[in-house]
Amino acid sequence: MRVKVLPIQLEIHANSNQSLLELLLANGIKIRSLCKGVPSCAECRIRIVEGLHHLLPPTAAEIRLIGNTSHLDGKRLACQCRLFGPVTIDVSDHLATEKEALKKIKGINENQLSGESRAVVRTLILDAQDDGEKGDHSAS
Repeated sequence: MRVKVLPIQLEIHANSNQSLLELLLANGIKIRSLCKGVPSCAECRIRIVEGLHHLLPPTAAEIRLIGNTSHLDGKRLACQCRLFGPVTIDVSDHLATEKEALKKIKGINENQLSGESRAVVRTLILDAQDDGEKGDHSAS
């Protein structure tokens, strides 16, 4: 079976023994997943562009997390998708840069993302000297 991954235009050959999450991670495509497929976080949501009918129907756990609207918006949990035919998926939401991902963390703002962290700036460094003199203590 073929899985076409958009927007990176990658084709992966799959078998029905793997979830889409396992398949994508095994092929180096980073998909967010806090629960690693339990399912409990709904972070691995992807969009099925073509071939929704080649996936097993949503599980009860998947429906509890994201509802039963996959037939309308094509969104499914990658950890719950088992395929039995070719599909095309869109993982655009998971290709955000590290900076964009950090912005989504509550309490982090743009100013905190640039420059050195305060912990590094105010670290005490001890300079050892070979001549037996007492070390010079300076903050960097």
